[in-house]
Amino acid sequence: MMRFVQIDILPDGRALVDIDKLTHAVPQQDGGTRLFLGAQHLDVPHTLDELENVLAGRARDDDGEHSGAGFGVRGGKWV
Repeated sequence: MMRFVQIDILPDGRALVDIDKLTHAVPQQDGGTRLFLGAQHLDVPHTLDELENVLAGRARDDDGEHSGAGFGVRGGKWV
């Protein structure tokens, strides 16, 4: 099964990335990150923390304060 995520890339654009092919990510001096997908790489305008959120399907700037990691609140109780 392939898992794809749509992500912003540099200089300007978007790409559909198979996250199962992601081998590693290296922070760049400009605040972005270089993603290595096998022998290819993509530069993205996200920090490693932001990248983790994007790949997990959360909002890029999610600090975890309002995140339920897939869980929701109903009637004041976690479900």
